[in-house]
Amino acid sequence: MASYKDFTFPLNAYSHILCKDYGDFEYLHYGLFEQDNPNIKKAQQRATDLLFSHLPPCPCRILEVGIGLGTTLSNLVKAGYDATGITPDANQIRYAQNHHGESLSIFCEKLEDFADAQKFDLIIFQESAQYIDTATLFGKASNLLRDNGQIIIMDEVSLCKSSPSEPGLPLIDDYLSLGDTWGFDTIKQLDLSSQAAPTNAYILDAVTRYREDLVHELDLPIEEIDGLIHAVQNHLSKYNDGRYGYGFLQLKKKAPEQRTWVTEWAHSENETELLSLFRAAFGHEMLPAFWRWKYQGLDTLGALVRRDDQAVAFYGGLPRAVQLFGVSATAVQIGDVMVHPQERGVLTRKGPFFLAAAKFSERFVGHGKAFSLAFGFPSERACRLGTRLGLYEQVGEIMRVSWPALQARPSLKVRTRILKPDQHTIVDRLWKQMAEALRDQVVGVRDWNYLQRRYLSHPTLNYQVFLVSSRWTGSPVGIFVVRILEDSVELLDLIAPPKHMPILVHNVRRLAWNLDKPLAYAWITAQHAPLLAGETGEITSTDIPLPNICWMPGIPASELQDRWWLMGGDTDFR
Repeated sequence: MASYKDFTFPLNAYSHILCKDYGDFEYLHYGLFEQDNPNIKKAQQRATDLLFSHLPPCPCRILEVGIGLGTTLSNLVKAGYDATGITPDANQIRYAQNHHGESLSIFCEKLEDFADAQKFDLIIFQESAQYIDTATLFGKASNLLRDNGQIIIMDEVSLCKSSPSEPGLPLIDDYLSLGDTWGFDTIKQLDLSSQAAPTNAYILDAVTRYREDLVHELDLPIEEIDGLIHAVQNHLSKYNDGRYGYGFLQLKKKAPEQRTWVTEWAHSENETELLSLFRAAFGHEMLPAFWRWKYQGLDTLGALVRRDDQAVAFYGGLPRAVQLFGVSATAVQIGDVMVHPQERGVLTRKGPFFLAAAKFSERFVGHGKAFSLAFGFPSERACRLGTRLGLYEQVGEIMRVSWPALQARPSLKVRTRILKPDQHTIVDRLWKQMAEALRDQVVGVRDWNYLQRRYLSHPTLNYQVFLVSSRWTGSPVGIFVVRILEDSVELLDLIAPPKHMPILVHNVRRLAWNLDKPLAYAWITAQHAPLLAGETGEITSTDIPLPNICWMPGIPASELQDRWWLMGGDTDFR
């Protein structure tokens, strides 16, 4: 007979204290307590009764995500429902089938990996939703449910945003907003926090009472038990101060005719329709070679929104290696954000721009996601819209620094030459010096691999890359990248410690004079503009704000405010 002692910690501990206090147990979930009634078994049954009171009538096909002891799944089958359970814990499956019969339909799978040929009418998440990424939960539920199918979430939630150092439980507002984004209507919402909170007090009391018994009976280290006691104390305090709560949500999937727009993921096979959308959105063509260069090697290009099977919005993302306050990380550069002109009228959370941006952020950006943070170069209007919709927070601004061309004799201290491919080790050395000097900033990696791909292998634009070195010792001073335009020289990038950058700017100005261009200019984040401007540069606004995606929990805007190092070369369009 499978024993609860085989459960993973702390489920084995919870099972043991229930067994010691009541002789047996049927559930491991939270109870809903009546006033002045401390019996947790009765409180757990009240929670189950509430769940069953909201079930649709039979016949009904139900998926229970996370089976616990299998009691709820067994009761669903006894009530006449066609019920299936999933859990990644094989011990729970053995326990459930030993106690409730081997005929119970249970699969040892996570929701993220589960698939079924038949659709479900209802999916139940009773204290399992908190362990699943919220966007993934709704995405999988949408695929598994019939139209008008339902979700019931009965679980602990965060009632307010948590700090980055302590991510906490899923936010109740995220369940509501993401449910709406994924095409679900909220049809029932209950706050059960005050009824559920005594569960924590019971666990704290029982684990403390049976502390020694848990060590000997379950062969658990005393440090593990004491850690559990501390964790429950912390959990209870979060209930007491209103950070955590317990909720019941019932949501209904909208029928296709109720969903104006449908969101999906864009891949390389969507190239033709996305280039067509680009032409409609911006009024000019993007060469296929340029598109392929940008998205080379990516499986998912971004979020795509359709109306009547036509692509009407896209929100793309390009991975970028960065140094995040001196630590290697991966950011994502948002690009090719476009909405068909005929669809731009809806500027709310029901509109295609929001649907694409939110879908992308929910999957990719924030704590525990593929990308720690995101950046981009939107127009002021686009950034303002994203801020109003709760997607963005502004953390900086891009400025233009321009200088008059400089007529001057060649320097006696440094010389400037075109960078050669065999000088790649110099690039890496200068990048390390730059990264070390900018440890308090977020700066995109500028090593040889990046330089080669970004500038030397660009499919449509020509750049010139120069190495400035000491005329006497030959030691490298820095590298600058320029693009020669009809009336100016644009400085795209610098690779050097900041103290050497005025020397590089001096050489860029001399280059402009030698090419008979009246001026040189650069884009750079506002806090660094004075460094480049010096005494001769003029600083003006580009009207390009720098946003931080804040839709999902991540690095707060306050930590990123004026902390980016970005130049024109960090864009995907210059």
